[in-house]
Amino acid sequence: MKNYLGRLGLNRKASQAEVSAALEKAMHETGDLPSMVDAETVLSEKVTRTYYERTHLQYEAIHASLSALKDPVAKDTHRWTERLVEFDTIEDDTLL
Repeated sequence: MKNYLGRLGLNRKASQAEVSAALEKAMHETGDLPSMVDAETVLSEKVTRTYYERTHLQYEAIHASLSALKDPVAKDTHRWTERLVEFDTIEDDTLL
Protein backbone atom coordinates (compact mmCIF):
# COMPACT_ATOMS: atom_id res chain seq x y z
CA MET A 1 0.00 0.00 0.00
CA LYS A 2 1.32 3.41 -0.91
CA ASN A 3 2.16 5.73 1.95
CA TYR A 4 1.28 9.05 0.33
CA LEU A 5 1.71 11.13 3.48
CA GLY A 6 5.07 9.50 4.20
CA ARG A 7 6.28 10.19 0.66
CA LEU A 8 5.35 13.82 1.10
CA GLY A 9 7.16 14.01 4.44
CA LEU A 10 3.95 14.62 6.38
CA ASN A 11 2.36 12.97 9.38
CA ARG A 12 -1.26 11.82 9.68
CA LYS A 13 -2.35 15.02 11.40
CA ALA A 14 -1.16 17.29 8.61
CA SER A 15 -3.66 19.98 7.67
CA GLN A 16 -5.17 20.20 4.21
CA ALA A 17 -3.09 23.34 3.55
CA GLU A 18 0.11 21.44 4.44
CA VAL A 19 -0.91 18.55 2.18
CA SER A 20 -1.67 20.91 -0.71
CA ALA A 21 1.66 22.72 -0.31
CA ALA A 22 3.60 19.44 -0.13
CA LEU A 23 1.80 18.08 -3.20
CA GLU A 24 2.51 21.25 -5.17
CA LYS A 25 6.19 21.09 -4.23
CA ALA A 26 6.43 17.36 -5.02
CA MET A 27 4.77 17.77 -8.42
CA HIS A 28 7.45 20.26 -9.45
CA GLU A 29 10.39 18.34 -7.98
CA THR A 30 9.58 14.72 -8.80
CA GLY A 31 9.38 13.01 -12.15
CA ASP A 32 6.66 10.69 -10.86
CA LEU A 33 3.71 12.85 -11.85
CA PRO A 34 1.13 10.02 -12.10
CA SER A 35 1.86 8.96 -8.51
CA MET A 36 1.52 12.55 -7.28
CA VAL A 37 -1.79 12.97 -9.14
CA ASP A 38 -2.98 9.76 -7.49
CA ALA A 39 -1.89 11.08 -4.09
CA GLU A 40 -3.70 14.36 -4.73
CA THR A 41 -6.88 12.49 -5.66
CA VAL A 42 -6.77 10.45 -2.45
CA LEU A 43 -5.67 13.18 -0.05
CA SER A 44 -7.65 16.15 -1.34
CA GLU A 45 -11.15 14.90 -0.46
CA LYS A 46 -12.04 14.50 3.21
CA VAL A 47 -13.93 11.22 2.80
CA THR A 48 -11.27 9.49 0.69
CA ARG A 49 -8.49 10.75 2.95
CA THR A 50 -10.27 9.43 6.05
CA TYR A 51 -10.82 6.05 4.39
CA TYR A 52 -7.17 5.98 3.23
CA GLU A 53 -5.86 6.82 6.72
CA ARG A 54 -7.94 4.10 8.38
CA THR A 55 -7.00 1.51 5.79
CA HIS A 56 -3.32 2.46 6.02
CA LEU A 57 -3.37 2.17 9.82
CA GLN A 58 -4.85 -1.33 9.53
CA TYR A 59 -2.21 -2.24 6.96
CA GLU A 60 0.58 -1.03 9.25
CA ALA A 61 -0.88 -2.96 12.22
CA ILE A 62 -1.09 -6.19 10.20
CA HIS A 63 2.44 -5.69 8.88
CA ALA A 64 3.80 -5.12 12.41
CA SER A 65 1.95 -8.19 13.73
CA LEU A 66 3.31 -10.42 10.98
CA SER A 67 6.81 -9.11 11.61
CA ALA A 68 6.43 -9.96 15.31
CA LEU A 69 5.47 -13.54 14.42
CA LYS A 70 8.94 -14.05 12.93
CA ASP A 71 10.40 -13.82 16.44
CA PRO A 72 11.48 -17.31 17.58
CA VAL A 73 9.67 -16.98 20.91
CA ALA A 74 6.38 -15.83 19.34
CA LYS A 75 3.49 -18.26 19.46
CA ASP A 76 1.18 -18.28 16.47
CA THR A 77 -1.87 -19.53 18.35
CA HIS A 78 -4.27 -18.55 15.56
CA ARG A 79 -2.08 -19.99 12.78
CA TRP A 80 -1.86 -16.65 10.96
CA THR A 81 1.25 -17.65 9.05
CA GLU A 82 -0.68 -20.59 7.55
CA ARG A 83 -3.50 -18.27 6.47
CA LEU A 84 -1.31 -15.84 4.55
CA VAL A 85 -1.94 -15.70 0.85
CA GLU A 86 0.31 -13.91 -1.58
CA PHE A 87 -1.52 -12.17 -4.41
CA ASP A 88 -0.05 -12.25 -7.87
CA THR A 89 -0.26 -9.13 -9.95
CA ILE A 90 -2.12 -9.50 -13.19
CA GLU A 91 -0.87 -7.65 -16.20
CA ASP A 92 -3.94 -7.83 -18.37
CA ASP A 93 -5.13 -4.88 -20.42
CA THR A 94 -8.68 -6.23 -20.45
CA LEU A 95 -9.05 -5.23 -16.78
CA LEU A 96 -8.63 -1.54 -17.53
